[in-house]
Order: sequence, then structure tokens, then C-alpha cells
Amino acid sequence: MKERILPTIVLTVICAVVCGLLAAVNGATRERIAQAERDKVQRSLTAVFGEGTYTPAATAPEGVTAVYTNDSGLTIYDITADGYAKGGLRVLVGLDEAGCVASVGIVSCGETAGVGTKVTEPIYLAQFSGAADKNDYPDAISGATFSSRGLAGAVALAQQYAKEVQP
Repeated sequence: MKERILPTIVLTVICAVVCGLLAAVNGATRERIAQAERDKVQRSLTAVFGEGTYTPAATAPEGVTAVYTNDSGLTIYDITADGYAKGGLRVLVGLDEAGCVASVGIVSCGETAGVGTKVTEPIYLAQFSGAADKNDYPDAISGATFSSRGLAGAVALAQQYAKEVQP
């Protein structure tokens, strides 16, 4: 009987120690990871929309990670969209005061390399500039239809929300 219980007790102690260590590491690195994520977004904002001050809104609508405004009067929506991979695209959509697309940028892309990642190419992203609605969006990239739709969906969500909040 004692021989059957001993392995169970040892395994329970090992699991408890490992869980405690994981919790400690999580607590020690949580702020560093959050800061690295904020820095990544700031670098993306600067790369896509230029140097400036980006002020985050207090709240973001459902489906939008964050909303920023900048010195130029742009409203920038940080949206995570599904492409071929669930949550595979993290997109920044900058809209001017009329709700037209000023620029689109990618914070991160978890799509299939060489296929879905084609939506991150500057030539494709630039085609969204000036788009007032879905009719102005570029065609989907052949072979990367899900990724293209995901990107277009993120732009459409930003424009939809902008129309809802405009006076």
C-alpha cells in the first residue's frame, strides 16, 4: 500500500513546486513583457504614421485592441484580425477626419510565410490608402484569400466604428 501512495505523493510535490516556480517567473516577467509589447506598438505606430505623439483612448470598442490619436488628426485603430490563422494579423488602421484610410500597417503577422505574409508587403498595404469604403479596397491576393479578407475586415471594422462615433 505504501509503495502505491509514495509515487503519487512525490508527483504531487513535484507538480506543486513546478507550479510555484512558473507563478514566480510569470510575476517577475509580466511587466517586462507588457513593456515590450507597448514598445512594439509604438515602433509600429512611428514606422507607419511617422514621428509624433500617439495618445491612447481610454476605451476601445469591441473587436478593437486600442485606439490612438496623433498630432496630425488621425485616429488609429489597433485591431487583431483572423486571417488563415486565428488572430494571425495585428493591424494598425489610420483614418483621417473624413473616415478615409490614411495608412495601414502591420504590427505582427502569424500567417503562412510566403503566402499569407504577402498582405504585409508595402505595395499591397498602400492600395488601401484613400479608401472610403469596402468598394475601394484592393482585390484579394491569389493564394492568400483568408489573409486578404482578414486585413480588409480589420480596415472595415475601423471605418465602421469611425462612422458610429462621428458627429
